Amino acid sequence: MANIRVIENKEVWWATTKEYTLEIDGETMICRVAETTKNTEFFEYTEGSGWEDADIDGGLMKVVYDAWSNGELE
Repeated sequence: MANIRVIENKEVWWATTKEYTLEIDGETMICRVAETTKNTEFFEYTEGSGWEDADIDGGLMKVVYDAWSNGELE
C-alpha cells in the first residue's frame, strides 16, 4: 500500500438549496434559498409561473430575506 500524507485539505466549493413552505401573517408561500460559496439567490414559487427570481426588496420576500439573514429560518 502507498504511503500517502495529506499536506492540505480544504473545501473550495459548496452549494446548497433549501426549500421553505412558510406562513406569514396568514398567507402561505413557497420559496427557495440557493447558496454557494460566491452568492445567495432567492426564488419564489407562484401558481402558473413556477419558480421565479424573488424580489427581496419588498413584500413577503423582504420578510423572508430579513428572517433568513437573522437566522430565523434554521
